Parts: sequence; C-alpha cells; structure tokens
Amino acid sequence: MPGRPHVFILLVWLPLLVLSACATVPPNLFVVSDTQLERRLIETRRYGGINETDLLAASANVLQDLGFSLENSETKLGVITANKQRSARNSGEIAVSLLFGTFGGVHMPVSEEQNIRVALVVRPVLDSKGMAMEKDHYVRVSFQRVVRRSDNSTTAQTLTDPALYQDFHDRLSKSVFIEAQKI
Repeated sequence: MPGRPHVFILLVWLPLLVLSACATVPPNLFVVSDTQLERRLIETRRYGGINETDLLAASANVLQDLGFSLENSETKLGVITANKQRSARNSGEIAVSLLFGTFGGVHMPVSEEQNIRVALVVRPVLDSKGMAMEKDHYVRVSFQRVVRRSDNSTTAQTLTDPALYQDFHDRLSKSVFIEAQKI
C-alpha cells in the first residue's frame, strides 16, 4: 500500500483501538484480600544476622533434608525452586472407588502420584531510607502440589496448612543458626 498510509491505519489499527476501548478492568483487580494477607504472613519470616548467600545455602539445606531435589537456584535473584515426587494414594479414596465400582457400576478415578513443588524467595529488609540491610532478610516459601489421577487427569493446589510452613521455618531457623556459626 505505498502512498496510502491512511488506509493501512484504518484497516489495521482502527479495529485494535475499538477492541481495546471495549475492555474494562474490574474495580477490585489489585485489591489484596484478607486471605492473601494471612497466607503471606504464614509463608514469610524475617531472619537476621546472616547474609543472603548463607541464607540461601541454609534454605537449600533444609529443602534437601525434607527430600526435595533442587531444580533452580539463582543467588543473584534470591530464588530457589525444588520438587519431590510422592505417592498420592489414599486408602479411603480407593475404598470409595471400589464401592462405587462394585455396587454402582461407576468407575471413579483415584489419586496416584503427586509432584510437590517449592518456590522460595529471599529479599532484603529495607531500612527507613529504603536501603537494603545487609544481614536482615525476609524468606517467603510456598508449596504447591499437582496430583495425577488414575484417569490421567490432574489437579493442582497450593498447600495452605500453617503447620507445614511453621515446620519449614523452624527448621530454617536452626539451619540459619548453624550456617551463621559456620558449624
């Protein structure tokens, strides 16, 4: 279309502008809910007296002690990801499936295996001037699992049990002490 740029603008850009004008943003899109705040409080702890590199090493040690295999570790970003495979078989679920199959003629899929994933982020605590404190950090960890069922369907969920997070942070506190003391 040499010599006719206005036709190009009308044919290509006008429909895009019309479509984008129709899109609306929900009014509460960026509002944080109370449950999100509660989950963040459960997932996050503050650790002092240790530099970021040693805190990441202590975190990796705890994850490995819990049976996780490290997938990625990016020390410059303060991120670790890990996973572990486990059986997801549940005797109650199997019993119900057998009852439905035997008496109802209906096959119910059952959970077979699960992949548990961990994402851990270390970030510095900021002082009143917005400067990073060298030996004071937040650690936020989240656990998710993907369950594969006998019909090859999958379900994913974030694990929210406070005891799981408390146990992790208790272990990390002990590991931080050991790492800080270079024991």
